[in-house]
Amino acid sequence: MIKKMKIMSENAPQPTGPYSQGVKVGPFLFISGQDGVLPNGEIAGDSLAEQTKACLRNIESILHEAGATLENLVHMTCHLSILTEENVSAFNQAYSAYFKNIEIKPTRITVGSDLLDTDIEITAVAYINK
Repeated sequence: MIKKMKIMSENAPQPTGPYSQGVKVGPFLFISGQDGVLPNGEIAGDSLAEQTKACLRNIESILHEAGATLENLVHMTCHLSILTEENVSAFNQAYSAYFKNIEIKPTRITVGSDLLDTDIEITAVAYINK
């Protein structure tokens, strides 16, 4: 039987459905999609940059609960509600600022998706060899 550990952070929005914020399996941590919302569930702002920063802060909080940091991220899937050059550029600026001190950035794909209330959602995978 596979050993899974549920990872939860009070500093990230609580799940609004039947899923975990994060699940650790072996050395891997899988982080559920984090929307551009604050831990209290309020939308982080009107701009894609504000929402991107909120997503990344939420992911960082979940990583912290597992004893990891942004350096442990190996892959991210980024969903934008409107996939245009202008939005991708705004997203990349906010994203790049968050990872400016990380030498090896995680792999990433950015796709257009129909999102409910926010302009962005990010899922992540981290490798934690502890």
